[in-house]
Amino acid sequence: MKVCIFDDEPLALEYLAHQLSQLDNMDVLFTSTEPLIHEHMLKDIDIVFSDIEMLEMNGLELAEKILEYNPSIHIVFVTAHNQYAIEAFEMNALDYLLKPVTVDRLKKTIQRINTTNVSIKSNLRDPSTKLRVNVLGELTFQFCDKTKPEDIRWRTAKSKELFLYLLHYESKVVLKSELVEALWNEIDIDKLYSHLYVSIYNIRHSLRMFNDYIKITNIGDGYLLKLHNVILDKKEWKNQLLENPEITIDTLEEQEEIMQLYAGSYLNIHDYIWLQGERFELEEMWLHRSKLIADCYNFSNQFEKAISWYLTIIKNRPEDEHAAFSLMKIYASLHYRMLVDYQYKEIQKSLSELNLEIDPQIADWYSKWKNTTKQQ
Repeated sequence: MKVCIFDDEPLALEYLAHQLSQLDNMDVLFTSTEPLIHEHMLKDIDIVFSDIEMLEMNGLELAEKILEYNPSIHIVFVTAHNQYAIEAFEMNALDYLLKPVTVDRLKKTIQRINTTNVSIKSNLRDPSTKLRVNVLGELTFQFCDKTKPEDIRWRTAKSKELFLYLLHYESKVVLKSELVEALWNEIDIDKLYSHLYVSIYNIRHSLRMFNDYIKITNIGDGYLLKLHNVILDKKEWKNQLLENPEITIDTLEEQEEIMQLYAGSYLNIHDYIWLQGERFELEEMWLHRSKLIADCYNFSNQFEKAISWYLTIIKNRPEDEHAAFSLMKIYASLHYRMLVDYQYKEIQKSLSELNLEIDPQIADWYSKWKNTTKQQ
């Protein structure tokens, strides 16, 4: 394995290089007391050992730049300060070594890296294979030539949220100041950017198998996430809706196929404040198209399918009066009296829970229908 070492203490550099020389297949290509890097320096590097606390640049920030140049490099942090090791351990975030580094500890670290490399190689894909990233419902990653999603392990919940935030603003530069304010407003100000750098590092680590598909670039004072050869389900679904606006008897089957792409509300198991706006927008798009499909079936007297769609709408929006009223009228036409009564009581109950009154038009129709049925 080819190695480089960064540490602003010359003696520490020399000591770690000596310890590494005692291991088999370890080739230290260069050492540096300055955290300055260029892409050509990292071309053949497998592992970087970096001190966390250096005068010119935090080791976490250096690691971020290294992984931007070459995401396949393994970073191992070295520190003489217990406080950094403790933070790293508590965040379950970093591979780290405490100075002075022993040969036994180095062997364990290299063994862990070798295990990781075997796992990565076993998951290498043909670069032409597309990757699906699903955010409608739960977050999943699935190669289009496989039947099951990949098992992704996030080191911390905050790393996952940071990735989702960058994905939310895909192809747009998001300022670091915006990120720390949105995601770490409860953290001490002197630790904010360390948490950000650690989380970026964790994202790269968790998504190593997708290096050819998902790239996070450090641009000035922000980050840019770009997708390559990726199908993002929410974008695919929105585009399908826009490209197929016409709903007729002849297009209903195609419309239902499009609606199957909507697997659930946007990141439905998360309650992040920053996603609520788009979640609501997507839900409204789903609701609007669902009503048009249901109404089309209704007007063409395909009542079974119309009922199914109206019930789906009510399952997601119990207070929706249009769906409830449409169901009541279908049930009445089919002489399902008990279902008319049931649906009226259900919509009345749902609205009451929101401190809303039922639409007078619905109440008036129900009252007249009741009187008519009594006379029969």
